[in-house]
Amino acid sequence: MKGLLTKFSRRVVHVSFAAAFFLAWQTRCLAADNSRTEQIKIGYASISGNRISFWAAQDAGFFARYGLAPELVFIATSAQGLPALLAGDLAMFVGSPETAAQAAARGVDLVIVASSEPTQYKLIVQPGIKSVAELRGKKLGIDRVGASSYYATRRMLEKLGLKPDEVEFMQVAGGGIQRAAAFRSGVLSGVVTTVERLERAKIPYHVLADAVGMGVRVIGSSVIVTRNFRDRNRHLVLGFVRALSEAAHWTKNPKNREAVRRVFAHYLRTDDPAILDLNYRLYVDSQVLFPHTNIDDLRSNLWDLGESNPKLRELNLSDLVDNSFVQRVEAESRKTGR
Repeated sequence: MKGLLTKFSRRVVHVSFAAAFFLAWQTRCLAADNSRTEQIKIGYASISGNRISFWAAQDAGFFARYGLAPELVFIATSAQGLPALLAGDLAMFVGSPETAAQAAARGVDLVIVASSEPTQYKLIVQPGIKSVAELRGKKLGIDRVGASSYYATRRMLEKLGLKPDEVEFMQVAGGGIQRAAAFRSGVLSGVVTTVERLERAKIPYHVLADAVGMGVRVIGSSVIVTRNFRDRNRHLVLGFVRALSEAAHWTKNPKNREAVRRVFAHYLRTDDPAILDLNYRLYVDSQVLFPHTNIDDLRSNLWDLGESNPKLRELNLSDLVDNSFVQRVEAESRKTGR
């Protein structure tokens, strides 16, 4: 009996050792798996302070926390960024949801998985202009007829009681810098844009109206992926959205103010305290913690764009927009009480 007990004890020791070895091996494997990072390229259009949670996710390490090692690639326009996404040169692209919708209307299989808050458009006029009536017959700058900012301008004017044909729309190619220059020269009496570019260039102006306050809500930008990428890499998309949300929480915490200003300084390439304070004031308080895509806002914008492309009005937005990743992150946040 004693011999049987000894053999049994030895067997228990061997089994315990084997179990301990397996657990240690499994722990090491899990640690190795968690430490593995995915090298991907993420493109983004426009350098604006509303990118703060995206930039902070990179610089403050939130992407790395979720196994992402992205290379952020600036691409001037969404018209250039989407072809790079479709060619496989980018894993994700942060840009215009309207451009994504136009591609989807042509049969391109894209999905919007997150979006920023509405663009803080203002109707900006020359300092001497004090009422909307003074804009009759004057030139208002736009990037191009048919663009989302053009329709935002029209909607703002109509809400203010001014018909679009009572002003002269002047197309200024080359983006916000050129429109700011045309405004500074006096060629333009007004323009619908955000204020930070004028502030940065120290151009005098007067704000006549606020788009968001008037209910003109144009989605600033969206995170766009191909349907194939989403389906094959759901863990990467979820990690991206988690990082974006945590970065938004981090930036809105007042104790991180100086670190957030450093992120602004890095990407905006300025150390001007006034510019950093302006971007902090404009974009930190207003950013959303959970970047859902508001389908009603997107539908309103696409309805306007449908004047020149009727297919946009027929687009199935519940197929184009996938809010499930953001919804999961928000549910996780509620569960943890964050």
